Amino acid sequence: MMLDEDAYIALCKEKIEKKFAFGNGNGYTQRDLESLALIIAEKTGINLSLSTLKRLWKGDFKQRPQIATLNGLASVLDYNDWQDFKLKNQPVEIVQQHFHTKRPRWLWVIIGFVTVLGITALLLLPGRVKVNGPIHFTAEKTVTKGIPNTVVFKYDLTNVEANHFDFQQSWNTEHRVAIDPKGNAFTSIYYEPGYHRAKLFANDSLIAMQPVHILSDGWEPNIYYNGEDNEPINFKNEDFIQDGQLHLNPELLSKRNVNLSHSFYTRVSISEDFKISSNNFSLLTRMKVDSISDKLCPWMQMTVVTEKNIFWISLRNKGCESYANYKTGEVYRSGENNDLSALGVNIYNWQDVALTVENRNASISINGEIVFRESYKEDFGVIKGLFYLFEGTGSIDYVRLDNMSGNIVLENDF
Repeated sequence: MMLDEDAYIALCKEKIEKKFAFGNGNGYTQRDLESLALIIAEKTGINLSLSTLKRLWKGDFKQRPQIATLNGLASVLDYNDWQDFKLKNQPVEIVQQHFHTKRPRWLWVIIGFVTVLGITALLLLPGRVKVNGPIHFTAEKTVTKGIPNTVVFKYDLTNVEANHFDFQQSWNTEHRVAIDPKGNAFTSIYYEPGYHRAKLFANDSLIAMQPVHILSDGWEPNIYYNGEDNEPINFKNEDFIQDGQLHLNPELLSKRNVNLSHSFYTRVSISEDFKISSNNFSLLTRMKVDSISDKLCPWMQMTVVTEKNIFWISLRNKGCESYANYKTGEVYRSGENNDLSALGVNIYNWQDVALTVENRNASISINGEIVFRESYKEDFGVIKGLFYLFEGTGSIDYVRLDNMSGNIVLENDF
């Protein structure tokens, strides 16, 4: 049975390597595994560490990988979970049975002939991607900072054989568009500041990724009716800082024709190269949801964006703690299967929220009390930005970011 499970794992890895063109067809690289971890997190919410993926690809695991790991690998191949992957790839089990049972010589000849035919058929499938050499993919902004910001992407797909090619701005699959494989340039407008990861796809297989850091012009709030909004409602050139708070008041909402009867959320971001390591930093803020929200379980979230991943703390109204969650490095905790009752607060009152990281040891504090501690292993580079999410609208009273050595890089009491 263990051999059968190993065979499924090997097949899954092979499918992932082909789909995402690992090493341009020449094995895998650390960057391939880093990109895979990011894609799995964006697609499924399952956070797999680089060390876990390295052990898996090296076959260096003493025990069978955890089911969450296998579910993450299967889901990135568009299967529901690991069981679904195995059910839909039953030939692996049959091949295992053939190899472990004595068969007549003539049967092995037939099996070999059928296998060759099968491989040939796979090579001729129209969806297959063939990478024959390096892929050129660069990005250049037309505006130094602020939004909107047009980015010019230069690419060379001469070494890639596929039926169709697509470009995607960032994590949002709704923003994927077809590009001309014979062309060499494509432009895209970014309406949201942040550290984005633009992607090139060939037949739905990721073949290249390029970071795009859209710097904000100070604090920039946007309103979205859903996550697929291409162009959010922005408040550029508006006075959204008043009375010592960053806040979208009813007059501003009316001026921008925000439909208050429709569900929406607010994203407030500041995107800069803060030059602080994600291994050692302290972020303290005071925030609340405005009473405009009429939802039973309103929420708000504070997020730290780094070069390779994100940290966040998501608070819920009292009684809705099952929806609470947090992420520190590659560690993710959900209120569905953890006791996160400390993240249940009166969301309409001011809450002091702090995330402190020292040598990859993180602590989360609510109103001056440490409620959770976590340790993580990966180095996610420097901090590239902060953003807040509020169901409906929210207010920020204070924020401070420092490097744990007395160097404050951002402090704002508005």
